[in-house]
Amino acid sequence: MSNRKWWQIATIIWMVVIFLFTQLPYFTGSHTAMAIDKLFFIDKIDFLSSQAKLLLIDLLNFLIRKATHLTAFGILSFFLFKSLERFRFSYLFAWCITFFYAMTDEWHQSFVPNRTASFKDVLIDASGAFIVLLLTFLIKVKKRKKGRPRGQQLP
Repeated sequence: MSNRKWWQIATIIWMVVIFLFTQLPYFTGSHTAMAIDKLFFIDKIDFLSSQAKLLLIDLLNFLIRKATHLTAFGILSFFLFKSLERFRFSYLFAWCITFFYAMTDEWHQSFVPNRTASFKDVLIDASGAFIVLLLTFLIKVKKRKKGRPRGQQLP
């Protein structure tokens, strides 16, 4: 099986994983907040007021959830890029497909009880894809330059 086929299989599996996590009620904001409270023992912090504890939980909840969006869709864009790498506009295609999948994922989420769809999340997903694809591009350029003899310019 070709290397590209493995990336295509990884892409499909990752899309299914995203779909399944979107569907689970355990990943709502309130469930995540409760998990954060238990994981970090925030209710045990004596020097914070109850309002400060809630604000801390909300902040951590926001950061963790948005970092998850950035990461999940960044990974998807990388898998897509590797699947499409031999094509001329592989970076653009990978980003566009990731953006479209993020929109359909939020639309799907709107049908899941206790979940809401947010275009802000789509933008965060697209940003994660952009960041990963930019890093991929920069790493490839650096590797290409490293492999050339000294003094030879890139075409």
